[in-house]
Amino acid sequence: MTDSAPPPARATPAQIARLGSFSTCEISDALIKLGHPTGGFVPDLEKFSGEEGARVVGEAFTVEVCQLLLWRDNVTVAHSLGEQMVDTRTKEAPKLEEHFIDLVAPDSIVFISTPHPSLGGLLATSLHYKGVKGVMISGRCRDLAELRALGLPVFARGHSTLGQSPFTRPSRVQIPLSISPAPSPSSSSSSPELDFPPTTIQPFDLIIADLDGVVVVRPGEVESVCDLAQRGREVDERCRGDLEQGKGVKETFKKHRGK
Repeated sequence: MTDSAPPPARATPAQIARLGSFSTCEISDALIKLGHPTGGFVPDLEKFSGEEGARVVGEAFTVEVCQLLLWRDNVTVAHSLGEQMVDTRTKEAPKLEEHFIDLVAPDSIVFISTPHPSLGGLLATSLHYKGVKGVMISGRCRDLAELRALGLPVFARGHSTLGQSPFTRPSRVQIPLSISPAPSPSSSSSSPELDFPPTTIQPFDLIIADLDGVVVVRPGEVESVCDLAQRGREVDERCRGDLEQGKGVKETFKKHRGK
């Protein structure tokens, strides 16, 4: 008989509320001070729907989407869909017995790792009425008019006219996700030290999203992050007060930041 794995650590409602009082920038600054090289930043996500200026915070419900079809190289517009695609279905890829939307808990933030569009108006409608706080997609969304009419906060790398089928299918939920930046045409393989490292998102990690972007915080670090963010906010307010009086940036930062 083997021991079952202990349940993952989770933040309390009070901790979640406290974390949500800080901006993503304040939280990233705190995480940098705690030694996180990425500051918890989840790159390349921008807001496509939700109340303007609103901040969302909640526990992550992670979803992994696997790729089913790949585009061939050098296709032409005249080719049929079947000719343009390469079938890469594999029996090894896990399959969910239920639709992932039906597994999501209220008040969570759904984080989807996908190579193609994986959220449109109908799925967003179900999530909205389940009481989900938002959706983060390391891929694309669609049906923007419907998403915006719902008011559901959706952050993604882009949007598309294409849906999930026949390109992808949900494969696993509540597993760790490793989110890497989108490839950049200007990036140089000869300078790997300039690459932004992947950001890992665990189930029940805290996701914070606002106008500046998306950040992830481990439940066990919430108190330390909030304490540092509060101190950073107070220092910034003192700096702002001096700058509003016309004092120099160098002297102001030295006085309040010590540098």
